[in-house]
Amino acid sequence: MTTQVHRTNGDAEAAEEAAEESDQQTLHRVHPSTKPVVIRFVAYLVAGIAAVVVFFTNPELLGSRDVTNIGLLITQVLVAIALVRQVVRYVRLRHTEYIVTDSMVTIAYQLLGRSETRQVPFERVRSHELRQGRIESQLDLGTITLNQGLGGIALTNVPKPFDVYESIREQTEL
Repeated sequence: MTTQVHRTNGDAEAAEEAAEESDQQTLHRVHPSTKPVVIRFVAYLVAGIAAVVVFFTNPELLGSRDVTNIGLLITQVLVAIALVRQVVRYVRLRHTEYIVTDSMVTIAYQLLGRSETRQVPFERVRSHELRQGRIESQLDLGTITLNQGLGGIALTNVPKPFDVYESIREQTEL
């Protein structure tokens, strides 16, 4: 097995305890940024409000009032789903931490008494990459992907991604 996943109920400082037990040096400890999620939430909300306004101001936009009402309802449901999805992403990111030590990368997540820790030792990493889209580069964020043959992990919305990536690159080349 190339990736270790630990799930527990209760207090989750498993990643930190594992690092302390094996005398690992912590190089980076960062929380993913929630800025892209908030931007998407606002964009979906504004687009949804604009669509609702268009439907209300043009009651026969889709041919008849009944068809327009169905279109309005479908639009409202889709916008609601998109907004709920962004709220879930926001909450998940707020409770996630990325820990880079001198021997592994750990993603630790804790919410409502449930915790999950996913670790990838550097000796199993076959390749790694840093990606930034246009918006991510403007916000100084990035996604770091660690591949280990049959899968890998992605650290999304990493603040100051070049610093974290450089530490990972140095550790994988040792």
